[in-house]
Amino acid sequence: MFDEFDDSEFPIDDYNQGDIEESLLKFKQLSNDQSIFFSEEEIELLSYHFFLTNKPKNQLMIINHGLYLFPNKVDFLVEKASIFSLDNEYKQALDIIRLAKSLEPYNCMVHKMEGEILTDLEKFDEAEESFILALEYSQFEEQEFIVDIYINYAQLLSQNGQLEKANRLIERAIKKYPDDETLYNQLSLNFISGGQYQQAVDYFKQKIDADPYSHLSWFHLGRFYELTNRQSLALSAYEYSGLANKDSKNSFFSMGSLYESRNDYQKAIENYKLSFKDDNDLYPYICIARCYLAVENGEMARMFLKKAVKLEDMLPEYHYLMGFSYLTDKQPLKGLPFFRKVYKDDPDDFSALKGILTCYSELERYADIDEHYQSLKKSNKDIITANWKDFASIFYHSELDELLDEILTEAKKNAELTEELNGVLDAIKYDQEPSEKNKETVISHLIHNFDDAVETVKLFCPELYYDDEEFKKLIKIYQNDKDEQ
Repeated sequence: MFDEFDDSEFPIDDYNQGDIEESLLKFKQLSNDQSIFFSEEEIELLSYHFFLTNKPKNQLMIINHGLYLFPNKVDFLVEKASIFSLDNEYKQALDIIRLAKSLEPYNCMVHKMEGEILTDLEKFDEAEESFILALEYSQFEEQEFIVDIYINYAQLLSQNGQLEKANRLIERAIKKYPDDETLYNQLSLNFISGGQYQQAVDYFKQKIDADPYSHLSWFHLGRFYELTNRQSLALSAYEYSGLANKDSKNSFFSMGSLYESRNDYQKAIENYKLSFKDDNDLYPYICIARCYLAVENGEMARMFLKKAVKLEDMLPEYHYLMGFSYLTDKQPLKGLPFFRKVYKDDPDDFSALKGILTCYSELERYADIDEHYQSLKKSNKDIITANWKDFASIFYHSELDELLDEILTEAKKNAELTEELNGVLDAIKYDQEPSEKNKETVISHLIHNFDDAVETVKLFCPELYYDDEEFKKLIKIYQNDKDEQ
């Protein structure tokens, strides 16, 4: 929820397609034991290509050939050590990187990788020495590389309980690079790793006192307010971050998420829209679509989902939101294939399963619901147990009384579900007999278990949740009271 969103899944290749195709043809000849010469640039190109395409054996092969052609080339030794390290072969990786260090003792990249490998080997004192040397020899490197050294070093310290030292290290880096977001992220991670949330609040408050216009300090203060369930304060902090820097996309995104969690979908949409800063910001489209579905506007949901079509192969959420958009528009036959696709790939994805069963219900294919449920009782009973309330809702609205009685009877056997079960029974009673007395009984559940009561009302008497103005006002009141606790 708090991580920065970035939808660029893979690095963009910056080499000419013709160059890589020619180099791959030469590599094929090499694989057939032919004697082939490669330039250093071709070896680097192929190594990068095989890394991107997750072919470590091919990457190792071309790097070994590179070392045959250009013995003791340090860049190739570093890549070879990286390959072994990624395969958890840390001792071999360490031997390779120490050979590289003997050849170029002032190479900061070599010291950085040695520190990372020694960390994996839990040789923490030696790792710290390597990171210190990496920083010492990095004065001519680019900012991104130097920041990465600081972050790896700080992670080593925080993992070993040296939080204050880790913070001092990152503060030193921030003095050099005051607008680097990754450094602030590491500061937050330092506190999170030690479970020191209130200390983090105090820390970022002090930084804001020193610089009231630090949008990154405001943003991270908001993160820790949210982590400690102080949503109203979190919203204020995110708002100040956005005021301090209109490009603070993560603050707007976080505000959108908080407003969505409070069912204030219009404000959520407004803030999600403000979080768009470049063409890679696709995930907010998904969030906006989700908000439009919450207010039962399937057409608008689909419009924003289509803007995020590049994510369809990466996010199952894309497909079942598309499916629910058609359900919202009373077109279950169009929605069904989207749910089936996700469910086929992951039979434990309950959102997809619920979509399928809801489509069956809308299509009055009650025998299919029964058949699917009976099959789940044999093959995946845990998914029924974990989501019994959703199943009960589908059975209730489909008038499958025998299945409803069966699942409610099973829930009754579990004493831990007594309060939730009573809430379900009271919601059903109100839905069947919408009197003021029955409404008061439903409302009383808001006091004792707000989140569960809201979910139950949505499932069993949606008209009360969406159409009853008095009930909607009460929800806002109880939501505000909950946030202030």
